Amino acid sequence: MYLTVSVGRRARVVFCFFLVLILLRVQGADLYVSTQGSDSNPGTSALPWRTITHGYSLAHAGDRIIVMPGVYNDYTSGWGIHVGASGTASSPIVLKSQVKGGAVIDGLNASDRNEGIYLDGNYNVVDGFEIRNSPNGGISIWGNNNQILNCEIHNNGNPASTSTNGKDGVYSDLSTSGNIYSANSIHDNGRTGSNLDHGLYLCGKNELVINNVLYGNAASGLQVAGYATVSNLRVYNNVMAWNGTSGIILWQSLSGVDIKNNIIYQNGHYGVGSYDAHGSGVVVDHNLSYGNGYGDYNFTDGGSDYSYTQGTAISSAPLLVNVNVAGFDAHLAAGSPAISAGLNLSSVFTADKDGVSRPASGPWDLGAYQYIASSGLGFAISSPGSGATVSGPSVAVTASVPGLLPALTVQFQLDGKSLGTSLLLPPYQVTWDSTTASNGTHSLTAVATDLLGNQTLANPVSVKVNNPGPLLNTRLSVIKSGQSIKVSWPSAASGYLLQCKSLITYNDSWTLVTNVPIIVGNSYLVTEPASADGKIYRLRSQ
Repeated sequence: MYLTVSVGRRARVVFCFFLVLILLRVQGADLYVSTQGSDSNPGTSALPWRTITHGYSLAHAGDRIIVMPGVYNDYTSGWGIHVGASGTASSPIVLKSQVKGGAVIDGLNASDRNEGIYLDGNYNVVDGFEIRNSPNGGISIWGNNNQILNCEIHNNGNPASTSTNGKDGVYSDLSTSGNIYSANSIHDNGRTGSNLDHGLYLCGKNELVINNVLYGNAASGLQVAGYATVSNLRVYNNVMAWNGTSGIILWQSLSGVDIKNNIIYQNGHYGVGSYDAHGSGVVVDHNLSYGNGYGDYNFTDGGSDYSYTQGTAISSAPLLVNVNVAGFDAHLAAGSPAISAGLNLSSVFTADKDGVSRPASGPWDLGAYQYIASSGLGFAISSPGSGATVSGPSVAVTASVPGLLPALTVQFQLDGKSLGTSLLLPPYQVTWDSTTASNGTHSLTAVATDLLGNQTLANPVSVKVNNPGPLLNTRLSVIKSGQSIKVSWPSAASGYLLQCKSLITYNDSWTLVTNVPIIVGNSYLVTEPASADGKIYRLRSQ
């Protein structure tokens, strides 16, 4: 009898133990990836995995895969990073850069890579990555109810080819529904001169495009392609500028396309163009379109005959912080006609690309950013000074806050993104690790928020980052093979640049080897012409 009872209790204990494990799993877990990790680790913050591919392969609904700063080159041949699992509406799978823009997915234009991310699961969130150098496009979506948030997607699909397949920043298939694109910077994607390669190429239903900046892409900023009828597409508060063809192009079957509160500037063809587009329910209202090569709006090209409503249209220079394609900055400058010129869309979303709250009532600003007036009360970045050159891991960034309400928070920003945490009490200072930023010019500012929610922007200061990249302590293999020099190194050493100099004139400076490395087995390989004989090589961090 005792044994029977004991076994029964043990069985109940074991059952309860497994029930606890199941409940914990349903609630989701935080899983970690780092360039310093190992895929044999358990994926904790202390013992992270090495590759995004491995980390995502173990994810379930409700999990967050948190990717620490660094450059990641792993992929599945023929896919890219394959995001194929599914979450649920209440428990999506979240693939998140721990620091916005800190985790870089670099495809290195590997010939068998395909996309940066190939997403055919449902209810996934991709948040905060830089995605670059993938040969056929940045992100390709074949699933439903996914979200692409806070990403910088650039220089994908650049290698020259004669393929008639589009090579876009982001593509959604005609079978998809319910995908969201918010607060992304999508630029310089596609082959030079191509009219097939766009920033966003959307074919699905019930999609939402908000607070994005789409500029410098080979063809259009946004191509709407109704292969199977694009319906209920909402395009709100975006900026489309300096794209090769149109800011937005409408094509084929349409049933409900709502285009509002956008700034459409200096695109090669139309602000909003059409070609062979048919259907109904197109609304174009409260947009600013200016400086586009063929004009602001065209609703009839290529036999287009859809029904549309055009509301308020503004046609004047938008007065952005930097309107040039080099260093383009879509924040609104003082006096911009986009300020308070938009519809209030707070029933759909409530903040801008930087996370700044938009008004709950009254008119909104056009474009991706809510205007914040520069301070006239002495609120300023006090160090470093404008034009300063900075380096190293401990740059003090300080704001002076005289004359403002005593109870406020100060949030520093680097290039429009949060730097450190919001500060409640003076001294208002953060330590910036400038080694995490690329060498070159960067913008520092701060936003002060008082008890009433009023916000004040410190005048931005420009600083130059100049950090020497560390040399990589690994063995380079340099072999002459026929008419070529083959330079290789382990693929685990990602995020480095190959440099060379002449042995004959050894005092010459190191120069960048521009040939793109490919992955062969477990190594990167760069092939140089035989004329490179007599050179020495080294690796230095980007």
